[in-house]
This record gives sequence, structure tokens and C-alpha cells, in this order.
Amino acid sequence: MILYILILVIELYFTYKVIKYFLLSPVYIYINFSIISIILSLWYFYYFDNKFSLFNLDKVTEIVFINTIKMYLLALNSFLFGVLLFYELSAKRIKIRFNKAYSNSLFVKYKVLDVVSKIVPFVFLLILILYFITYGKGLFIRSTYLPETNRFLTIFLKVLVFVEIILLGIIYSNKKKLSTILFLLTIFLSITTGSRTVFLFFIFYICLVFISSGNNLFNKLRFILHLFISFVFLTYIMQLRSLSSHGLIPYIKSIGSSDNDFLRSFVFNLYYSFIYGVYVTIGTLEKAKLDWNIIFISINPLPGSMVGWYDYANNMRLNLFAPFSLHGRVFKTGYLFTIIYFLITGLIFTYFENIIRKLLSNNKRTFAFLIIILLSLHIFYAFEYNMRAAIRYFYYVLFILFIAYILRQVKKNLPKIKTNEK
Repeated sequence: MILYILILVIELYFTYKVIKYFLLSPVYIYINFSIISIILSLWYFYYFDNKFSLFNLDKVTEIVFINTIKMYLLALNSFLFGVLLFYELSAKRIKIRFNKAYSNSLFVKYKVLDVVSKIVPFVFLLILILYFITYGKGLFIRSTYLPETNRFLTIFLKVLVFVEIILLGIIYSNKKKLSTILFLLTIFLSITTGSRTVFLFFIFYICLVFISSGNNLFNKLRFILHLFISFVFLTYIMQLRSLSSHGLIPYIKSIGSSDNDFLRSFVFNLYYSFIYGVYVTIGTLEKAKLDWNIIFISINPLPGSMVGWYDYANNMRLNLFAPFSLHGRVFKTGYLFTIIYFLITGLIFTYFENIIRKLLSNNKRTFAFLIIILLSLHIFYAFEYNMRAAIRYFYYVLFILFIAYILRQVKKNLPKIKTNEK
């Protein structure tokens, strides 16, 4: 393991030297997530005595655990080698792009019409009315988590809340007090549903505020604080479903309840986000059989019904809730394929990184953010879900890039078409 760590440090040094770090860089999201997962897994295995043992996956011997961590280090080293290889083989103009930090390109001052600031209070009022129409007295207290409601009205309400969150995030730079107050009221009202979409509303808002507040130290520190608060908030949201009664009153009471072990819930979120995937990988290594046909099916971009995916899918699970992980599937093939697979993954990520930097340099932030989100989903899925589920996000990005290319070609040829018509 010491050799793997030494190689990792050397590769990290050269990576940071030639590829400038910037917020939301897919390459660095991959690196940071991997390192955090490895460090927290080691801490959890050796120092956290009261283990969660989700699906009884935590009961492993030290030698099995350490060997799995070595494979994760090998995978990360191979990924970094792919990143550095792509850089060395790139043209000079691409290397210059990698040598430049693009943090400033993430920030933008929204041009907001005054009418938007006047609309948001009325939108909130409409949301408030719709909540009472949809949930009635159940908004305050109800016996079931999901009451019988009009499905269309419920979906419309979520969409309206999402629109309100976007508008509040956009007006923040001009109307801080109005934006903050209405955001807190909207979140407070939405908590009564107990839905985890409230967490997504929270994240979306703080990201919009971050983007519109400029590239300065205060904004970055505040964003980190907001992310920490969002993680604590998620901990609170996730335990609401287990309560015996639901609605605003039980949810508020649960905060001070002795039955609610908040600290343990918080640690569980860390476990589930960064550590659980390691134990799924260990389980995959123990139960999965080496089958190259499954590897081929997993990387095949064709629909699952065409390549026979559903003939295998039900047998590629540790249980009903835990599918085999991508890492476990790849590690099962041995050292050579593991090195090749993650080296190629490094090449792919660096290729997309170049495109994202190019988009940001041309102020095409929305397009760049979309690609970043899809690549981030690949990372999360790779640690906890099956190989095919994770790899498909590469194909989603390629499909979006292909559509964008077609649209550019059509746009270029439009003047020619008009000229010929004349």
C-alpha cells in the first residue's frame, strides 16, 4: 500500500502542476471524491466501533478490506495516469487551456428585471395556498407520510416551488433580504411534506447565490459553510420518514426528541455517501463471477433489451436494494483490466474537462454545468451502482455534444440556404 500511496502523491503533484484546479472541475471532483472515500473508509473500519452494517456488509476481515483499498488506490493511480497521458498528447492550445484556472468563468451577475422581484412574493403566496389545498390540516399533522392527494396538483406544486427557488436565487444579488426571507419560508413550508426534493431545492438555491456573488474568499467560505449546513439538513430530512406521525408539528418536535440521534444520523450520511460503496465493492468481489460478456453488455451503448442486459440484471445484486458496484465488477477482472479501464476513464474525463473549459471560456456556462452534473453522477454511481448504470452517463454527455454539433452545423448552413433561395 505504501508504494501505491507514493505513486499517488507523485501523480497528484504533476496533475496539480499542469492542470490548474478550478471549482467544479470534473477531474478534481473525481480525485477528491475518491480520496475522501478512501480516507473515511479507513477511519470507519479502524476507529468507528458502533458500525451501521447496512445489509450486513460491514463484517469483513482486515485483509479483505485492505486488499480492496489497494485496488481503489490502483484505480485512482490509473485514472491519474490517464489524465497526465491526455495532457502530454494534447496540442499546445489545449495545454494552455489546462494551464488556466476557470473559477472566474463560473460567476455571473444576473440581469434581473424589477418585475421579477415584484412577482416572487405573489408566487410564494400561490405556493402557500396550493399547499393548504393539497394537504389541508395534514400540512400540520397527519398519520401517514404520503397522504392521498391530487397527483397532478402535487407535481404542479413541486414545479412551482422549483421555479420560485430559481427566481429567488437569481434576485439574491439585488434583493438579498427579500430573497433570503422568502427562501427560508419556502423551505420551511416544503419541509412539511418530508420529501427529499426539499434538499435539492436547498442545494440549487445556494449554488445560484454562490454563482451570482463573485469570485472572492468570503463567497467561497460561505459556500463551504452552506454545503455543510445542507449536509446537516439532509440528515434531518432523511430521518423524517421513520417518524410515527408526519407534518409540520411532528417534524419540529423531532428536532429536540431524545429518540432522534442526530449525530449518528449525520455520520450515517457520511457513511452512505462515501463509505458504503467500498463495502458494496467487497460484497461484489465475493459474490460476482468473472463474466466478460457482462463487461461487454455493461459498456455497450445500445438499449438493455437489445444486448440482453435484463437476462443478467436480477442476478447482479447483493440483495434487493444493493446492486453490484462498478468498482467490484472491474476489480474482479484482475490488475491488468483494472489499470486499462481506469486509465481510459482518466482519458475520457480529461477529454470532457477540455470541452468544459472551452465552453466556460466562451461563456457557455449552462452547457458546461450540464456536462459537469452528468459526469458527477457517473462518479457517484460508479461507487455504489452497477457498471452499466454508471457508464451510461458518458453516453449521455456524448449524445448532448453530438446534438450540439448538429445544431451548430445547421446554424452555419442557414445563411447559405437563404442565399440559395434568393
